[in-house]
Amino acid sequence: MKKFVSMLLFMSVFFTMFATVGQAAEVIPKLFLNGLQLKSDVNPQIINSSTVVPVRTISEGLGFQIDWDSKTKTVTVIHGDNVIKLKENDKTALVNNQKVQLDTPTTIIKGTTLVPLRFIGEQYGLKFEYKATEKEVHMYQESTVPTEPTDPSQPAEPTGTITEVAYNGNSSLTVKYDGVMKANKPLLLENPKRVVFDFPNTAFATVLSGQMEVNVTDSTYLQKIRYSLFSSTPATVRLVLEISENTGYVLTEDLGKFELTFLSLTDVPTDPSIPIEPPIVVNPENPPSSNDVYDVVIDPGHGGSDPGAKSVLNKWEKEFNLNVALKMKALLEKETKIKVHFTRTGDTYPTLDERVKFAENLKADLFLSIHANSGGSTASGTETYYYRDNSKALAGVIHKHLIAATGLKDRGVKKEAYKVIKQTTMPAVLIEAGFLSNTSDAKMLFDDAAQSRIAAELVAGIKEYLKVK
Repeated sequence: MKKFVSMLLFMSVFFTMFATVGQAAEVIPKLFLNGLQLKSDVNPQIINSSTVVPVRTISEGLGFQIDWDSKTKTVTVIHGDNVIKLKENDKTALVNNQKVQLDTPTTIIKGTTLVPLRFIGEQYGLKFEYKATEKEVHMYQESTVPTEPTDPSQPAEPTGTITEVAYNGNSSLTVKYDGVMKANKPLLLENPKRVVFDFPNTAFATVLSGQMEVNVTDSTYLQKIRYSLFSSTPATVRLVLEISENTGYVLTEDLGKFELTFLSLTDVPTDPSIPIEPPIVVNPENPPSSNDVYDVVIDPGHGGSDPGAKSVLNKWEKEFNLNVALKMKALLEKETKIKVHFTRTGDTYPTLDERVKFAENLKADLFLSIHANSGGSTASGTETYYYRDNSKALAGVIHKHLIAATGLKDRGVKKEAYKVIKQTTMPAVLIEAGFLSNTSDAKMLFDDAAQSRIAAELVAGIKEYLKVK
């Protein structure tokens, strides 16, 4: 473990001054790391004249691995060959199995572990600057003079510049660059679950002001994108991607770009260099040619113990799904060339596996799952999803009619691995008619006339695809 003895006198004066200011004026300082403000659910505190800070926030900001053992109430921080263990209410830390005294015991507040800032500075090799006017503490990684010749593979000047970070929809992200750029081995972190990529010897083509953040509302797997110039010496770009549970990814490299595709863990290939291909299905474009009656399965999503998303009108998604399905039932039962089947016709909950099995046992010709979306209060619009190639044509036809019925923003036809449209073998699509989290969308979705219109257009789409007159 490296010790920065030359800093100790300065740090002693700094922390004494800072604690005194904190006690007298109850100042809650803002923390900055390498120029970027650190955000945590729990602010720094003054305890026993000592400033304590959230260890996870700083550790992850530096790219260190951090783990929490709930049984022993112990935090473990790993950076390089160094291992630090901190236990709740213990005034002693273990640094590479050597005991180090803390100014005040490790404290847990609202699930966040706080440790003395002095300890963080000494063990992490950070320099500090306190800006009294702004009430800010700035931490910088210590730059030391190397004792060995500089590694020529780590040049001081950036070898690559990022020209664009673009979310492409369909749970994929592209990073375009000029020059030479390589990603370090990614870190998988928890609370929230996220993947962290560092690109050493890399800068941005244009100057970034702090950290860029993008909230993703239209993906099953990807929730938020953050990126920044994490370090200027050496230049390092950090990309942080907040993901859902059971989410994996495939990283594809090409000349001048990196592409990340997020998908279910079960769909991640053993060799991430192998591209993901959907199952091969015969005759992917045309509907089944038959003079007989077509078996069509309508799946009102959720139901029973699974109400789905709650709308801003305090109504549940399962109600909308079933209402539209029952209106479709009345229309489809008049068709002589279509035999309609339902995964549910009441407030019950068939499991996803049961829905898939139901359609497969029928050897159905078509499967349609009805849903409504949820996201931010401003998210609005209509989406249609497919997964397999034999479903793409159906998705296009259904989406055209659905847009005509809702009149909402067209959010497009998208590919996602939803279980009921992935594990069925017939052409299958899943609709998201609108956003229950948006007042305007929700009012339309729970309007009886609008539901009748949606049902009629979905039936028209089914008939168009099957070429039923």
